[in-house]
Amino acid sequence: MEAIKIDTPLHYSIAVKEFISDTPNANCIIIASATGVKQNYYSNFAKFLSNNHYSVYTFDYGGIGQSKPTPLSKFSTTASNWAQNDFESVVQYVKNKNPKSKLFIITHSIGGQLIGLVPSNNLFDGVIMVASQSGSWIHWKGFDRIKMQLLWYLGIPIITNLFNYFPSKRVSGMEDLPKGMVLEWAKWCRNPNYQFDYIKDAHENYNRINCNILSYSIENDFYAPVAAIDWIIAQFKNAKTTRIHLTAKEFSVKNIGHFGVFKTNFKETIWQLFLQDLKKFEIS
Repeated sequence: MEAIKIDTPLHYSIAVKEFISDTPNANCIIIASATGVKQNYYSNFAKFLSNNHYSVYTFDYGGIGQSKPTPLSKFSTTASNWAQNDFESVVQYVKNKNPKSKLFIITHSIGGQLIGLVPSNNLFDGVIMVASQSGSWIHWKGFDRIKMQLLWYLGIPIITNLFNYFPSKRVSGMEDLPKGMVLEWAKWCRNPNYQFDYIKDAHENYNRINCNILSYSIENDFYAPVAAIDWIIAQFKNAKTTRIHLTAKEFSVKNIGHFGVFKTNFKETIWQLFLQDLKKFEIS
């Protein structure tokens, strides 16, 4: 593994880790992290894929992990920038370095919300979305819906404006989030139509993706209910989409959870499913 920094058009650097396969001209994978999750969380999974003949790239969004400036309260970026600047810069870097290789994307949570806004998403040759959903509160039910409304309408705006960033570490144990990013994200999440009422040409951007997309939901996932996942996958009008639902029982475990898929105890089960998906992408 090699850790590097790449420059971006917005003049801040993005930290990238490369897990390069020994296979000549190996096909490439970019792993797009969940909100407030450092790329290190996916390292074991990236090593596994690299050992199975893929060159894998993980990265930290602006303001997260090794892409975090000091102090965060003075750093300016948005959720849109995470897609159009950060993610896009990584895509360009990987394609320029591997012009003859196919490019596959594996998203976790917000990563799948961002791929539709990446300017070069027409270069994707296959996408696996893991617990990637709309964040709009309308997809939650009962008391969970009330909790999401309180978060998007009150919690995030009030706390973020107080600290000039969102102190996720104190609230949920996740990485702190830049002010502009979390406020834009909360605005999306207050809207039933999510990003599409705020991002110019969002539908056209989503429609540039015309590869296979496999979208995984997970049983009892508070952060990504099935309805929210169904909604976001339906926005990719020109992609060949497939929905898959994972349950704990089929893997003989008590619970998988929103973050469990990328833990090593699923190396011989769920990770093998992802490998099979990637092999199918290669021949499609």
